Amino acid sequence: MTAIELCRRPTICSRTDAINHLTSRGVALRTVYNPTPRERPHEVKRVFSAPMAGCLGWRQLSFHGTEWDYRHYEGRAYEILASPRGRAAILEGRIIWRLALEILGDDARQRAAEGPSNDVSRYAQEVRLGQESYLDDALTAEEIDIICGTYKVADAGHAEPAHLSWWPRPMQWKTSGLNLGYWTQQAEQWFVTRIGNIRQGRAEPMSGKSWKSSMRIHSGAFKLRTVCDRELDKFLVDKLLATIMNHEQ
Repeated sequence: MTAIELCRRPTICSRTDAINHLTSRGVALRTVYNPTPRERPHEVKRVFSAPMAGCLGWRQLSFHGTEWDYRHYEGRAYEILASPRGRAAILEGRIIWRLALEILGDDARQRAAEGPSNDVSRYAQEVRLGQESYLDDALTAEEIDIICGTYKVADAGHAEPAHLSWWPRPMQWKTSGLNLGYWTQQAEQWFVTRIGNIRQGRAEPMSGKSWKSSMRIHSGAFKLRTVCDRELDKFLVDKLLATIMNHEQ
């Protein structure tokens, strides 16, 4: 869907234009960097070791976050976002993008077009295009948990800990009724209301189940988005194959 949108906008004439457009709307994107053999790590992993690991710590089942807890969370998130790693948060789009702008300000969007960051050769995601391998800035799962304000909770009877978070984690956002592929006015209204309630002590960290039930605004949004992406992928592949065949003739 993103590729189709960019192709249909005549004002987008360069890589920078495309990046600025997407980052103004909270769309997830990847920028690729082809490192020299000296810059490329000996062993490329999807995401390298995190400079900051973990989440916001362990809490009891009875935990109710306070304004102080939220301020502590903002400080931890700022440590990641203000570092070179913050560029990856802008590229993530959706809720991670919005939290980065909330903590760093709108000027943080410019970092996407200025990349890659100085950390790309150490903490990177591998992007494969055909036979070629490229790198791009990427966050680790632990860093994403911190940016979303995630706590681990020991849940009796379960081997894995439960999670509470100030903000929905990426998969919770992806499958929610607010995710339409870009940051909508309705998503912004939801965000402003949520952060206002937090600062007034009327909201607290929520479980994955609670996030799922609270964001069923458009029940068919995720299914519609999935179908659209599948059909548009097919359209692009068919167009590409037709172009190649016509060129060969």
